[in-house]
Amino acid sequence: MHNLLEFLRKNSPFFLFVLLEVICFYFIFSHNSYSKSVFFNSSNVVSGSIYSVADKVTSYFDLKEENERLLQQNQKMGKEILALKDYVSFVENDSVRVNILLEKFSKKKTQYNLISAKVVNNNISHSDNYITIDKGANDGVVDEMGVSSPSGVVGIVTYVSNHYAIVQPVLNTDTKIGCKVLRNGEFGVLKWEDNDPRYAYLTDYPKYKPFEIGDTIITSGYSDMFPEGILVGVVEGSKKQLDDNFYSLKVRLSTDFGTLKNVLLIQNTTFDEQVELENRARNAKR
Repeated sequence: MHNLLEFLRKNSPFFLFVLLEVICFYFIFSHNSYSKSVFFNSSNVVSGSIYSVADKVTSYFDLKEENERLLQQNQKMGKEILALKDYVSFVENDSVRVNILLEKFSKKKTQYNLISAKVVNNNISHSDNYITIDKGANDGVVDEMGVSSPSGVVGIVTYVSNHYAIVQPVLNTDTKIGCKVLRNGEFGVLKWEDNDPRYAYLTDYPKYKPFEIGDTIITSGYSDMFPEGILVGVVEGSKKQLDDNFYSLKVRLSTDFGTLKNVLLIQNTTFDEQVELENRARNAKR
């Protein structure tokens, strides 16, 4: 405290000068309108300059953050564009494969015709999955048509309206499709076990018949719905069934149901003739 008092005493002339200057400025600017306007204008200029500088400094730092946000958005948009390009390429390639298959079937003398369709609704997360396609009775679609994709087997038509149809895919626990091992011709029944959409099982495969990992599974042709030779998948393993005489071969499906966009409906032009003949044979024994 003593030091403070001593400091004020030694510098009292300076503080007195400052006080008198303030009083003078007060009287000058408070009683003279011109001086007052000059003072306020000058103060506005000074304060405006200070605010302008402060705004530029703030904007500079904000610009850095904005640039970082724009960079992140550009990266995100870049990823989305790449994903979109991949998707468009996939759809285009898928459509090309469909057209190639249609052309091949049209050139062959076969009892089967193909009807192309697009998937409009699909799910793979349930035990009873269904697929909706954009073709129906007006396009020649009927119940129990086989359905495939450029990659392999898809399922069986179960319901039909004029413009749409419902397909019961392989990924449905009620679906059963006759298949065989390409290498040895041994038959089995393809079933799905409600767990992984990538795999199904070729059941009732005789235990005494050899098989190898990587064996190709195709449709057997012993069906009104599928001709022989449509790709189903490849063997990746096996497990025992309750009946010790049979195995269930684990098959990695060739069709990617999660990205399925285009399908082919298989129209058997001799189906009615075959059914009528089989019914006549059965009725003749009665």
